[in-house]
Amino acid sequence: MEKQIKINIGLIINKSITIEEEIKQYYENALTYINQIDKLYIYLTKEVDVSKFITYLTKYPYVEIAKCIDYGDAEIYKALIDKSEEDNADYIVLLKPDMYYENDSFIELKKYITQADVSRISVLTPMPLFGSELHERKAEEFRAIKGCNAYGALLNLHIYKETRGIKTEYYQTTFDYDYCLQTRLLGYDIMLAQNLVLRKQNYKVLTRKIGFITLTMFERDLIDVYYETRNRYYLWEEYKNLDRDYVLLDKKLAKKEQQELRAKDKHYKEKFMMIDRARSDYKKGIKGPFKQTK
Repeated sequence: MEKQIKINIGLIINKSITIEEEIKQYYENALTYINQIDKLYIYLTKEVDVSKFITYLTKYPYVEIAKCIDYGDAEIYKALIDKSEEDNADYIVLLKPDMYYENDSFIELKKYITQADVSRISVLTPMPLFGSELHERKAEEFRAIKGCNAYGALLNLHIYKETRGIKTEYYQTTFDYDYCLQTRLLGYDIMLAQNLVLRKQNYKVLTRKIGFITLTMFERDLIDVYYETRNRYYLWEEYKNLDRDYVLLDKKLAKKEQQELRAKDKHYKEKFMMIDRARSDYKKGIKGPFKQTK
């Protein structure tokens, strides 16, 4: 029997959208989910010009625009959760304009949570890929994983009530993995829909030639490197005795990411300076937004 559910989406916009081609593209992205939801909250974190883009969306009666101070993605995620609980929503999703669900992926995700037994699933995530990444279909459609990024994932608000909530002091990144760890320790699952895809359009592919070999990787933003590094140290410290397997696995992944930076990013020295700064700030107990040193 199909269940009746309410889904709210929070769309974070932190830049002006004025180019006609971009406006059209972002609207097409929104069409991959907007007809399947109950409420769309648009969070404008800066003074930006999005008037033309908003015109496309406000024809839907369930779209609400809110200007907010940019306290980081973690704070906005928490605000979306609080607002959605007031709406008696069942699920929330966080997105940015350059993200879209491939084909009917969002429809299929919604179908899954309305038709299957999802009482033990705290977060259901599509396969996150950059626009140019290849995707191979898997025989196993749904697979339990250890954690996932908040963007594009459906968070079960009924299970959320049992947790400590979102760690807003992380400010940017890692708050979502912390939440996943919380719910797994409570006995719930994080489920990956391996054949349903969320794609991100704004990205840069880095290439570096070493002799006859060309190495490529997707660029990691400098400030994201800082937050990911700093917050990981806090996460590892908190969960080292609670989920030792996850911590060991994530430490290996972090080491691999740094090796890839050194090998493939021409500007790796800048990234490693930021990694050193993140380590230093962790040792000092610094959380919240990154602050430039004088």
